[in-house]
Amino acid sequence: MLERDPALARELRIGRPDLPQQFDDGGLIDINHVPVAILATLPGFSPELAEQVARSRDEHHGFAFVQDLKVYANIPGGLSTNSPNG
Repeated sequence: MLERDPALARELRIGRPDLPQQFDDGGLIDINHVPVAILATLPGFSPELAEQVARSRDEHHGFAFVQDLKVYANIPGGLSTNSPNG
């Protein structure tokens, strides 16, 4: 759904554990929209790395590809990410 209908995914709050939801989204994290505090809870993320990712997403108006996180936010290669929206 994130790829096929991003507007619906936003409406349903998929990947937004900081907002009330009516269903379980499987623990996805919308890295382009969640607050820094949520990013800092991700495995391998420190508060400093979370801030770095948030600054980079703001500067680049979000991430379109997983590779963008490594290129623009300089996240360590050992961190596992599946997609920028989850």
